[in-house]
Amino acid sequence: MNDFSFDPLEPLPIRPEEEVEKEIWQPQWKCFCCQDTGKIQPYLVRHVIPGYNDNRDRLPICQNCNKGHDWFHLDEFGVIDTRLGPQICRKLDAIAREDWRRTTKSWFENVKQHLEQATGKIASTQNLRKRDRIQAEFILVQEKHGLARGDWEEIKDQEEDSDF
Repeated sequence: MNDFSFDPLEPLPIRPEEEVEKEIWQPQWKCFCCQDTGKIQPYLVRHVIPGYNDNRDRLPICQNCNKGHDWFHLDEFGVIDTRLGPQICRKLDAIAREDWRRTTKSWFENVKQHLEQATGKIASTQNLRKRDRIQAEFILVQEKHGLARGDWEEIKDQEEDSDF
């Protein structure tokens, strides 16, 4: 039997592993109605054609951008639907943009909440204090920090005038 020994080599991936998104994803398309494909997104079509089935019905093409003209050669076969004009496509584009805005806002809020929870958990495990500060301690700390910064003004105790 031969005794082979090899120096280990690092793997060379063909495509890099997808990392967890560090930022909220920004779409590359310009037309939100068709996402630059020429075909209107099925959920948007259902705003105009309530019973639309994308597996059965004709493909509505976008007339908001210039991508819809790529599908006109299929019109002779009865595959595309050109009833949704430029004005309707612009409205659908606005709806999709608003949906995108709400989605990114929701993602941002979720990430922010998760970050605050994780930060709070880390802070509580690293904190030497076993209980929260009471109000008097909080005021004392604020005063000391203000004096150190030089922006704390002493509030003189005022004698109460009793007119009673």
